[in-house]
Amino acid sequence: MEIKKAANGLLKGRYPPPQYRIYGKEIREGYEAPCFFTEILDRGGRAETRNFAKGGFTVKITYFQAERDELDQLKKVDEIKSLFGMSFRVGERRLTAGDFSHDYIGEYQDILQVSIEFGYRENTQEADTASVAQEIGVEITQDEKEV
Repeated sequence: MEIKKAANGLLKGRYPPPQYRIYGKEIREGYEAPCFFTEILDRGGRAETRNFAKGGFTVKITYFQAERDELDQLKKVDEIKSLFGMSFRVGERRLTAGDFSHDYIGEYQDILQVSIEFGYRENTQEADTASVAQEIGVEITQDEKEV
């Protein structure tokens, strides 16, 4: 959820409402163009070591135009690539952008879709919640042997 909010925030900063609107993939009708649809696709993850895991996700941005214009679509590709840049801030984290690609989808292959891949590593080590000893008592005794 935090990732989607950050992605939508970047888009809103560059393409402010009401000129552009941003929708989620659950909207199927009643949207107003020009607009963007955004979705986050989890690529899964796996443990790399006992304390670190590797994961990734893809940000997909689909651009619907009010009127078909290929030059505008190509301009949006460059602008979105520049907008996300080399890294993407999500809360306190900065995630490094990986592959950036675009394609055309829809019945007539005329709807722009941009994909940006992100990978990350995260520390999975759980914080030690046990209290730390403040004092240690040691008693030394010596056994006496009978002679």
